[in-house]
Amino acid sequence: MSATQGTWVLAGPRAALPTLRPLVRAHERLRPVRVIELESPTATVSAEQLVDADGLLLVGDRRRAPSTVLPGPFLQDATGRAVPSGWVPDVGLERFAAAAARVLRRGGGVPGPLALLGQWNERYQRLAGRMEANLESSGELPFAVLRWTSERIARDDLVRALRLGLGVGIYFGHGRPSGWAGYHGLRAAHLTAVAGEPLGALLSVTCLTANRRRLGLSFSEEVVTGGVAACAVGAVAPVSHLENMRWMLGLAAAMRAGEIRLGAALLAAAPAGASTRSAYRILGDPLAPLVGTLEGARRAARVWAPAADEDLSQRQLEPA
Repeated sequence: MSATQGTWVLAGPRAALPTLRPLVRAHERLRPVRVIELESPTATVSAEQLVDADGLLLVGDRRRAPSTVLPGPFLQDATGRAVPSGWVPDVGLERFAAAAARVLRRGGGVPGPLALLGQWNERYQRLAGRMEANLESSGELPFAVLRWTSERIARDDLVRALRLGLGVGIYFGHGRPSGWAGYHGLRAAHLTAVAGEPLGALLSVTCLTANRRRLGLSFSEEVVTGGVAACAVGAVAPVSHLENMRWMLGLAAAMRAGEIRLGAALLAAAPAGASTRSAYRILGDPLAPLVGTLEGARRAARVWAPAADEDLSQRQLEPA
């Protein structure tokens, strides 16, 4: 991570901005902050207003879908530089602001833990396994990697584990606007119903989880407005499995190198010119740190999620 911190830009209608004050104060302790009052709930920012920005959080009319608000996970400033940009609809802002500020106050240090999640399907098990193997082959990691794919852990146990306070969770599998096909169907309501520590970020590396078809809010939006994570990443359209894998391997490399800001890690990892970039949206704070709590990391390491061939004779467990 760069020793210098660029500006965090918050843009939204006047009525929404006071609710986000806890998050503004948390950012002000770390970096310059610029708050832009938009003239209407459907307005956006100009390229000139993004100069020197490391990230933009855009708040607006809840009736606007992620696919129509932003063209992708990055906007360009007036110099042509890409700026990670996140969207939050003007609903549930109190929960979002409190969770995002809480994550931000965890401070610096190393990213993680990283939880690999996925559907009980050979293709997606292979993707999760490939990412796990790539991480393990790169030498000693500064963060823990947890394998919580659905052949190892049931939905109720996973939901409780995801509320322990992790840095990031990454899901491989089929997705739909209402949530994940894995774990016998996981919805945002399963996660919001359980109290706990918010994740730094929850990435759905699958189709459509930021799409609003026949829904008031998409799964990825509800994860953020429900206070489950400071940031979520989801797609508004079908995506390529090959490009997904390249992006996630790049994300892991950025985390290995010590990058803790989600937007910067995604920017460093994104395949150049890939169509995957335009399909995804960042929901929530693009500068959310991928950092969990120390207690959460300790408890997460003891979550019961064994592989079928794992030797359990020496395993010491405690409740999550």
